[in-house]
Amino acid sequence: MISLQEILYSMKRLFYVFILISLFSDYYSLSSKPLIEYKTHLAISISPNYNSQYVNYAIITESNGKIIKKRFITGSEFIRIGMGKQHSKANNLGENMFKKFQIKDCLYKYDSSQCLKTPDLKLFDLWALRYNRNPYCPTDCTPSKDMLVDGFGQYKFRPSRPQIQILQKYGITYISDFFYGENLFQLLADFQNPEWRTKYLNAIE
Repeated sequence: MISLQEILYSMKRLFYVFILISLFSDYYSLSSKPLIEYKTHLAISISPNYNSQYVNYAIITESNGKIIKKRFITGSEFIRIGMGKQHSKANNLGENMFKKFQIKDCLYKYDSSQCLKTPDLKLFDLWALRYNRNPYCPTDCTPSKDMLVDGFGQYKFRPSRPQIQILQKYGITYISDFFYGENLFQLLADFQNPEWRTKYLNAIE
């Protein structure tokens, strides 16, 4: 006949086994959950907004490639953060991202006295990737000096499918999507390359 003491001892052992199983179960549950990582980036979209701007600058927060938050900023703020001159989570290390990707000064220092004298492409000329004519200068307008008038997009309001495929290498799916992070700065570097622009112009349907 089993004594009361043996019964209590068995119950005690079962209790400890139950506790251990619960602890391992909790640990496995926590360790098996995917970690959610948030990253903040500088971003640009080539899409008209309610302010009639065709190139828009922003700081976006993404998780696993999905944008979960965006805040629009000015072009000047974008440049300061990109140069590492203004603190932002979008450039924690304070790097000059333009220099890192060997982007010519006049793309982003377009208001300097030297760059005002040159017809180089400017940051706000990114509209050209979408449109075949400057949306700020319709057919009846008089272009200002050194204004880029002809765009690189095949159609009036959008690029061709082959051109979209080129842009998709920089992290977008649709032309209205945000380019962001290192993909964006690589695009800016390639945008200045005449050979890249020729390839883009020739990617027609």
